[in-house]
This record gives sequence, C-alpha cells and structure tokens, in this order.
Amino acid sequence: MPPDPGVRWMDPDQETVVPEYRKTKTAGVYVRHQARCPAAGADGGRCRCQPSYRGRRWEPSRQRMVWSDTFKERAEVLSWLAATVKGQEAVEQAEASGPTFGALADEWLDGVHTGAVGRRRGKKGTGYSPTTLDGYQRSLRYALAPEFGARPASEIDDREWQTWVDRLSREGLSRSRIANHLAVARAIYGWASRPTRRLVARNPLLGVELPPNDEKPRTRVANADEAAALIAALDPADMVPYALAFYAGLRRAEIKRLDWPDVELDGYRLVVRKAKSPAGTGRRPPIAEPLRPILLGEFMRQGRRESGAVSAVSVTSGKIAERARKRWAAAALEPITLHECRHTYASFLMAAGYTLRELMEYMGHSSLQATERYVKLLPPLDETDPAERLNAYLRRRALESSA
Repeated sequence: MPPDPGVRWMDPDQETVVPEYRKTKTAGVYVRHQARCPAAGADGGRCRCQPSYRGRRWEPSRQRMVWSDTFKERAEVLSWLAATVKGQEAVEQAEASGPTFGALADEWLDGVHTGAVGRRRGKKGTGYSPTTLDGYQRSLRYALAPEFGARPASEIDDREWQTWVDRLSREGLSRSRIANHLAVARAIYGWASRPTRRLVARNPLLGVELPPNDEKPRTRVANADEAAALIAALDPADMVPYALAFYAGLRRAEIKRLDWPDVELDGYRLVVRKAKSPAGTGRRPPIAEPLRPILLGEFMRQGRRESGAVSAVSVTSGKIAERARKRWAAAALEPITLHECRHTYASFLMAAGYTLRELMEYMGHSSLQATERYVKLLPPLDETDPAERLNAYLRRRALESSA
C-alpha cells in the first residue's frame, strides 16, 4: 500500500533506506557524500564534495516503493519526482476517460474472430462472413484507426463523427464507402455500450447522417462483344479476375480464394469452395467458353502450378480497377466494375434460357427472392420478338429428333 498521508516517505516504518544514502529535508530525496567529506560524518558537517543523489517514490503499478537512478544534481532528482507526479496524473486522467477507440476496436475484433462477441443485429444465428470481416478490417486499418484510434472512445461525440463523415464526402469518397466505415464504428460502439458492458456510456453514431444517395445504381451490363473487348484491352494478369466475373459470375472474394485445383481446365466448370453464404459454397457454375483460353494462358504463365491462387493480382486493394480504367480510357471503352461483370454473367444466363432457380444456384444466392431482386436490375433481353425464343427451341428439338 502507498505511504499513509500523515507519514513521510523517509520514516523507517515506511521504507528501507539504500545503504550509504541519507535522507534529506526534502521528502523523497536522498544524498550520498564521499567518504572523506565532513558531511558524511555522524555530526553532519559542511559538504566539501560532489555528492550523488537518488529519489524514492511510490509506484502504484508495482504497489511498492521504487528508487531512481543516481544523479549528480539535486535538481535532477526533483525533476524525476515531478515527472512522476505528472505521469501519474496523466495515467489517472486516461483511466478516467476510459479505453481508446483503438483498444475497443481490437477487443471487439478479437471477440468476433473467436466467437465471444455476439452476432449481428437482425442476423440471429449467423456471424460475420469472411468477406465482411475483411472489409471491416480494411476500414479499421486505413480509415478509422488513423483518425480515432488513439482517442478515448467516450470523448468522440456525435458532432465529431458527423464532421468526419462530411469531410470524407467533400473529399470525394463514395457514399457506400463511407457507409462501410460507419458500419464498423457503429458495431464497435453498439457492442461496447451494451448495459452488460458499459465500456462507453452510449453509441454516438446513432444519429450520424450519411451524405445524399446520389450514386448511380450498379446496373451496367455489357453485351458479349463489349465484354470481350473490355477484357482484351487489359494486361494478361488483369484479364483473369475480370474474365472470372464476366464468364463465371464470381464475387470479388471468390476470385481471391479461387485455387487451381478448383478449376477444370479441360472442361466448363469450376468449384467455389468458400462463398459469402452457405448457399454459394460448393457451387459449380457453368463457365463461358471465352474464359478457358484466358485460364489456360494464366496457368502456363504461372509455370503450370498444381496449387496456388488462380489470380496473380490482388482484387481487394483497388489498384486493379485503376489499371483497368486507364486501359479502357486509352481504348475508348466504357469502364465496368467487377460487380457489374457479375451482372453481365447473370444476363448471359438469362439470354441463354436458364431458369430463375438455376440463376439462384449458379449466382450463389440463398433464396429466389434475392435472385428476383437481382434480375429486376438487369436489362431486358435483346430481341425483336419474344416468339423467336419459343420457335428456336422447337427448331432445336426437331433437329435433335431427326438426327
């Protein structure tokens, strides 16, 4: 325990004096004289040497008294004691302010990974998907932690969060990206402010507004000729991710995880080992013929490896999109996103006559409702007379029967 308020530090019942060091009139300051100095004697004569000094104080974290290093000047000991008091005050102030946003984020993220943190609101029985967690970690690393990580979480109020959101919007960050960042912060504060934890008093993000939703829906699709031209304009390594989205309907994270053993190079199928949801995991979407030579070329460039990532370039950093936009601008082509390439694959399936249930299976949707919402975003089939589909089918059947 620390010394009692009414007892000085140099009292014998409160401390053990370091040999050869004597107490001074200043609490916590000790002096040692040279052996021949008159002040070293029992009668305490006048000092005629260059003494050394040490300080002594209570260390709360170690729950005991501690000694300073040896100093040549008494003022240095006083500075050490003063710094200790100021440091302790800073520690006490930080403790009173509560944990930092960065500390809460680390604890929350660790709990999510281990299962100690509860599930998402409105998603009972399911946890965060690996894709969602990857996005959350990027938001923490590159946006939230640099801005708020060192700040006490309880001191960041709603006005400061709103100011940050408005600044990001002025700087040109998309509404969807800002919403992703806020989703992470809201999840952290929601977890920390639960009545059973009370790590912070409240969630300051409940009333924070997003910028106006003036973004265009990602409904662009390319026709077959345009898709081929867009891919042909890219570097060989960048062709692979876009071709997998165009001709197999893979999501960004599925492209990232696709391994060479998952691809049938001599056939027209591949296996999605891990998807966003259980419905998409293990699916075997049909791949369009233009994808095969692109995959074979990449297989040869990588030295015919038996395993390893099919895509040699990252699809999560945003750099591939920058490179693609430059190439397409040089070729006077309208840019397209990876997600819109997936839209295009769905439109190919529809034009080829696949059923809604088949679309659900091959796109990796968990329900027909999700597929129906998806299909509503797609343009109508490029045809002059819907009867042509019926007649084309009947003609094919007639040819097969006569063969």
